[in-house]
Amino acid sequence: MMLGSLLSAAGRPGTAAAARPGAPRAVAVLIGQLSQGGSERQLYMFLAHCDRTRWTPTVYVSGQLGFWEAPIRALGIPVVLLAGGRIAKMAQLRAACVAQGATCFFSWSSYTNAFGLALTGTGIQRVGSFRNALFADLPTRLRSVWAWASLAGVSTAICNSRDTFEQLSSHRTVCPKAAYVPNGVETPSPSEVAALRAQWRGRLGLQEDTVLIVGVGRLASQKRFDRFLDIIDKVKTDGPVQAVIAGENLGCRGDLERQIEALGLQNIVRLVGAVPDARELICAADIFLLTSDYEGTPNVVLEAMAAGKPCVATRVNGVGELIEDGATGFTATQDTTELAQHVSRLVADPELRRRVGQAACAAVEEARSPVEIARELWSFCEQPT
Repeated sequence: MMLGSLLSAAGRPGTAAAARPGAPRAVAVLIGQLSQGGSERQLYMFLAHCDRTRWTPTVYVSGQLGFWEAPIRALGIPVVLLAGGRIAKMAQLRAACVAQGATCFFSWSSYTNAFGLALTGTGIQRVGSFRNALFADLPTRLRSVWAWASLAGVSTAICNSRDTFEQLSSHRTVCPKAAYVPNGVETPSPSEVAALRAQWRGRLGLQEDTVLIVGVGRLASQKRFDRFLDIIDKVKTDGPVQAVIAGENLGCRGDLERQIEALGLQNIVRLVGAVPDARELICAADIFLLTSDYEGTPNVVLEAMAAGKPCVATRVNGVGELIEDGATGFTATQDTTELAQHVSRLVADPELRRRVGQAACAAVEEARSPVEIARELWSFCEQPT
């Protein structure tokens, strides 16, 4: 019924216009929002490294515009906000893709994959993405229906973690062709890291011997910053420790403020809200701490490693692919005591922090080039359906 209503709203099924020989192929890229998340940064790198002699992208947004709209427009790439209810948005996308002569639709997340159903009968190739723990991004209500639509809407699904790739490959219902492409990361120079470290630590009023522990992410239940605070409470006497949590409030800030007060951490932990570029704050850190219940491939861990910062992280989904435990960082179960033990070791040992941070930077620099990752992703836009 939904698809029938859509086709009725959009008019009769059309066929995408064929690209002129030698002309760049039009590609419709869909994302839910353009706020300051890691997925949006990955989208920007994907677009920034587009070969414009081969592809002409247009970015469609199904939810809200935000921080990344201006940088994407500055690349000379149009950004179109879809309006109305879900059916209306799907109809708009279909009409725009046909008018644009798009040869490929590229959904940037699991919850926008379903929009590919709107392109039924157009001949447009449909590429989807899973950038979290399989269906974790989908609404909890009617999740089985959402999961079906997320799979049925695309012919190829790109996963940014091997764990999600393996889950998707073994899925027993509708299953598109699965592919694994990791996230990329830009590596700042040592001089850039040093300058940003000095700038941010000066802004925070920190002494050089203060050990700064940083957490970055939306203040949402998935990120478990309550666990972060419990860890800081356990390590606060191990040295001159300070902690900063940066991220947009999605409903948890009040609870975190009350927990900070209950634990007596008012002079140790700061909630600084969303910052223009979290990578700059990460450069000021001595330790990066990720306490999430689930992730795909967390960008913030990649960015911390690229800046030469040792990470302690919960061993969830794609984290194990990023961190070689004990060599390029430390991973643990979601047990607060186990995580705190790793943090305590790093607080007490500057040489360990230096050695692990250097190894982390070398590891991502070798394997996570954003240029190579973008090239691989764009190659899916030229594959036959």
